[in-house]
Amino acid sequence: MNLAERMDRAILLAGQKDFVGADAVCEEICFALPDQPDGYYLRGLIAFRSGSLERALQYLTQAEILGSTEVGLKRSLALILLSQADYNGAKQRYRDLANQGDLDQADALPLAQLGEAFRDDGAVGLAMEFFAHSRTLNSKHNPAIVGLFLCAQLTCDWQEIDALEKEVEALTQVALIDGEVPVESPFVHVTRVMDSEMNYAVASAWSDSLKVDGIKPSYKRSATDPIRLAYISSDFHEHATSYLIHRLFKLHDRQRFKVFAYSCNSSSDSSLYQEIESDCDFFFEITGWSADKAAQHISNNGIDILIDLKGHTRKNRLDIAARRPAPLQVAYLGFPGSSGADFFDYVVADPIVLPRADWKFYSESPILLPHCYQINSHTGTPLAMTKREAGLPEGVFVFCSFTNTYKIDPLMFSTWMRVLGAVKESVLWLCVNNSRAEKNLTRVAREHGIDPHRIIFAPFVDQEFHLKRLSAADLALDTRIYNGHTTTSDALWAGVPVLTLKGMHFASRVSESILHAIGLDELVIDGLEAFEGAAIDLASKRGKIDTIKAKIADLRNDAPLFDTVGFVHDFERGLAEIHRKRMLGEMPSPVIL
Repeated sequence: MNLAERMDRAILLAGQKDFVGADAVCEEICFALPDQPDGYYLRGLIAFRSGSLERALQYLTQAEILGSTEVGLKRSLALILLSQADYNGAKQRYRDLANQGDLDQADALPLAQLGEAFRDDGAVGLAMEFFAHSRTLNSKHNPAIVGLFLCAQLTCDWQEIDALEKEVEALTQVALIDGEVPVESPFVHVTRVMDSEMNYAVASAWSDSLKVDGIKPSYKRSATDPIRLAYISSDFHEHATSYLIHRLFKLHDRQRFKVFAYSCNSSSDSSLYQEIESDCDFFFEITGWSADKAAQHISNNGIDILIDLKGHTRKNRLDIAARRPAPLQVAYLGFPGSSGADFFDYVVADPIVLPRADWKFYSESPILLPHCYQINSHTGTPLAMTKREAGLPEGVFVFCSFTNTYKIDPLMFSTWMRVLGAVKESVLWLCVNNSRAEKNLTRVAREHGIDPHRIIFAPFVDQEFHLKRLSAADLALDTRIYNGHTTTSDALWAGVPVLTLKGMHFASRVSESILHAIGLDELVIDGLEAFEGAAIDLASKRGKIDTIKAKIADLRNDAPLFDTVGFVHDFERGLAEIHRKRMLGEMPSPVIL
């Protein structure tokens, strides 16, 4: 057979799913013509189709080296490299395709995925480039539109955000009407919409898409056995969730519980990872495992209660929970709202973040803790830093907000600017991790008549230094739609009062719950105008701030907020109660402690 006949033969065999035979023919072609790219290109495509990505990458790369100009080569290489998290390699191939004018609608989704990868890695500029490319290829049901909205949030680009949000909202509404999964995630939705009913609708649509048949339990237990309690997360490392929860694993009562943990994002070089691993009775690294394999493993371990710490946040493994590996499954801490999933029986909350009126917007039955739902693991005596040591001007009132920039919205920032305008000897201290946000916030401050030098930007630092640095602030100003969660607790631990608004959904009520748990309800303000007035008043009457700081110092070791041992006791009471209900054959129902 000549070359054309052999290639036709290989294509025919591949079409018949005889990938071994097709590869053998391609091997003959490559042996006969080692300097020609065509055989390697075809061999790579066949390997790709058969699912052998490593072999496909090898052959396609060789074809590229030999000078293949096939459009399919660049596209296939880009897809393989994207699946292997080689984002720079995928980036170059897609740029080549763009320069050649060879991108088409089929490239829209992988380009959006590449944008998401760069955004998650902090490369916002690159992310925006690929989101924009994706959007030009498909302007409809495209996650790139949500990606651009998120980039606008992260960079505080409010000139673009209104139009993008209208697009996102329209896509979401159409998807819900049509019974489809919205392109925006439940997490994105709670960052912009303070409506528990709508939050629930979006979360339910996403969770419904994960539905699969549950696995059959393989473990028999006795009612007298300790409760097998398992936590699953991708955040067992230096992450906000682990900063909050890491003492829990050691403090669990070993007479009543055996503690398991399943890590879905290997971080073995992390000190927090090592601490949590050591403090659990059993710790399993399941990074890269399929959902079926992980679920079966959890089931084989006889887990009674599986607690998911991610919910609808980045790098979640809800696909594992969807397989029902445990008879009781609980959503906790990571996602501020309902999962919308029928594979979670309970959600851990408190009466402030989840008032009775909102229960109907939750697929889970609530476990309502008596104080704040949020655990804290702070110990010892907080370290302090002077304004000078923190790089702040002395003799001025320091407002601060150390939340992520995506939580800052234009309405709240305008309020902050009016506060600065009224309190002349003051600055606003912000924690910002991208230059685009700094530039945009500086511009908006100038538009409000505020000297940009009064906006002081702080870089992200390690947790110990962060807490020490925080103490130099006078008053923390909370964000509006999505409160500070860990950052609110951190500020209070550092001795800094936090001023917040009464919220309308879980994410906007967290700071109120935290402040209530330390006895500072007077810092929860109803309405933006009143918030502005309260901030000005506190800054203008230094004695008030000093009184509140003294109160924090008095309450820090006694108030429920930082009583980790007391929290664990209440938490275990809730877990024991839901276990008791199950053992008696009762359906999940609210547990109020």
